[in-house]
Amino acid sequence: MVKTALWMTSNYRLYKKCIAEKIACTIHKNSPDVINDLMANLKVGKGNSMDNIGFHIPLSILQKHSSNTKHSLLTNIISSRDMTTSEMNPQIVLIHLNKSNFINDMLKDDEIQIPQPCMQNFKPRIIEFSSPNIAKPFHVGHLRSTIIGNFISNLTDFIDGHVVRINYLGDWGPQFGYTLLGLDEMKLDGSKKFTIESLHKAYILANQMAIQDPSIHEKAKSLFNDLECGKSTSNINHLWNEFRSITIKELETIYKRLGIEFDEYDWESEYSIEKIQNVLKKLHKIGLLEFKSDGSTVINSNNQEITILKNDNSTLYLTRDIAAALRRHKYYGSEELYYVVDSTQSKHFYLLKSLITKINSKLNVHHVPFGRIHGMSSRKGEGVLLDQLLNKAKSIMNLKRKYSPTTKDNALDNNEIADVLGISAIIINDLKQRRKKDYNFSWESALQVNGDTGIKLQYTHCRLVSLEEINSSITLPNEVNADYLTETVAVDLILEMCRFEDILTETSQELEACILVNYLFRLCNCINKAIKVLNVKNSSYVVAQQRILLFHRARNILSSGMKILGLAPLKCM
Repeated sequence: MVKTALWMTSNYRLYKKCIAEKIACTIHKNSPDVINDLMANLKVGKGNSMDNIGFHIPLSILQKHSSNTKHSLLTNIISSRDMTTSEMNPQIVLIHLNKSNFINDMLKDDEIQIPQPCMQNFKPRIIEFSSPNIAKPFHVGHLRSTIIGNFISNLTDFIDGHVVRINYLGDWGPQFGYTLLGLDEMKLDGSKKFTIESLHKAYILANQMAIQDPSIHEKAKSLFNDLECGKSTSNINHLWNEFRSITIKELETIYKRLGIEFDEYDWESEYSIEKIQNVLKKLHKIGLLEFKSDGSTVINSNNQEITILKNDNSTLYLTRDIAAALRRHKYYGSEELYYVVDSTQSKHFYLLKSLITKINSKLNVHHVPFGRIHGMSSRKGEGVLLDQLLNKAKSIMNLKRKYSPTTKDNALDNNEIADVLGISAIIINDLKQRRKKDYNFSWESALQVNGDTGIKLQYTHCRLVSLEEINSSITLPNEVNADYLTETVAVDLILEMCRFEDILTETSQELEACILVNYLFRLCNCINKAIKVLNVKNSSYVVAQQRILLFHRARNILSSGMKILGLAPLKCM
C-alpha cells in the first residue's frame, strides 16, 4: 500500500545495487525495473566459508528475467575477484563477498540512513487515526487505532519524510443527543462542573433507557438535527462546546502520556450541512446528485443508491467524510489519504473510495483495517478505560522494579520509568500481533513482561547505554577494522543489523508492525548474545574500540526501530 521512497545511498544499499546491476548486465536485462526487482529479492546472510558473506537470491527470480539454463546462470552471472556464486540449494543462488571488506563498509555508516522522497514536489500522506468521540473517556477500544496509526505515521515519516497526522473527532451525531438526555435523567444541569466520567455515565444511561423506550432514540436524533440546522437554544450550543473542551483536555493528557502528537485536530462538525454547501454544489455541477421524492439526496455508484442527505436535510457520516477528504486535498495538496479504522467499517470506506474516485480520480483512499479488541462496549457500560489500563500497568511495573535485583538508582523519576515500561508492554503486546487479527483483551496478556515483550526491547537498549557509559573512556575508532570482529556472534549481529533496511521496506509494503517487532526481538537476541561473548572492559584498547563501535551502531538501530513503533527508549531501568 505504501510506496517505498528512494533511500539515501547507504553502504548496504550500494552493495545490493552493485550486485543487482552486475546480474542485470550479465543477463542483458539492465532496465531499472529489473534492477529494482533483483535488489528487492537479494537477502544478506552467511557465505559458504568463514571468510565470506553471502547474498541469497531465489533461482526463480533469475529465471524470470533470463532464459539461460540454471548451469549457465551459475557459471556466468558473476565471476570476478570480488564476487563469486554457488548453489546454496536447488532453489537459492548464493553470491559470495569478502567478509572483511563487507564488515568494514557496513560499520562505516555513522548513523541510520534517513531516506529521502523519490519524487520532486513530494506531496504528504494524510493519516487519520485515533478519532474518538466527544463526551467519552478514552476507551481501550480506540487504543488499536491510536497505536497502529502512530506506528504507520512514524514509519511513513521515517521513509518518506512527509506525513500529516490528523485526529478526526466525533463531535457530531445522535450521541450528543443521548448524552443530553442522560444528563437530564441524572438531574445534572451544569450547576456542578461536568467531568468526562459524568458525561460517559449519561451516555450509557440514555442507551439503556432506549432499550425500554424506543422514543429515546428519536429524541436524540431530533436534538442533533436541531443542532446541525442551527435551531438549538444558546444553552444547548453552550453545552456542546463545553463537552468538546472537556474531551480535548482529557485526550491531550492521554496523548502526551503516550508520546503522540497530531498535526491537526479535525472535527465532524466542520462539515455540517451549512458548511459543505460548496461541496454539494460541486457534486451537483458534475451530475452526481439525484434528488428523491421523499426529500433525500443520493448518488448512484456501481448500481447502488448511496444516501448523501437524509430527508430532514441532515448529513451522514459518509457525507462528512467526503467533504473532509476534499478539504484535506485542497489544503495539504495530498493525494494519498489513509484511514486507520477497524475492519467493521470496510463497507463504509469502500463507498468512500468509490465516490471520491468519481469526484476526483487523482485522490486515493486507503482503508487500513485492523481487528477489534472484543469484550468492550461503552453502551453496555463494560468499557475498560485507557487511563485505567495505563495506571495498572505502571503500578505493576513499579512493583516489579521494587523487587528486581537489576533495578538501578538514577536521576529519573521512578514513576516515570514505570509508566514508560508499562506503556511499552501494552504497545508491543498489541503490535506484535497481525493487524487484522481480532483478540480478546486480558490484563494478563497486555501486561506480560517476560519473553518477547516491550520490556525486553527497553532492557536491551538500557543494557547498551550502560555498556557505553561504563566504558566511557573508550572512544569510537576513526576506522573500522573487521579483523577484530571475527567472532560468530559479532558477524551474526552485523548481518542482523544490515537487515534493518529490508525489514522497513517489507513493513511499509504490508503496513504490519509485527514484521518490525519480530525483527527487533531477533536483533535483541543477537545483541545479548554478543554482549556475553565480546567483553569490552578486559580487552585491549584497540579491540575494545571496535566492539564499542559495534554495540553503538546496534543501539542506533534498536532505538530507531523502537521510536518507529511508538516507544520512548529508556537509558536506565
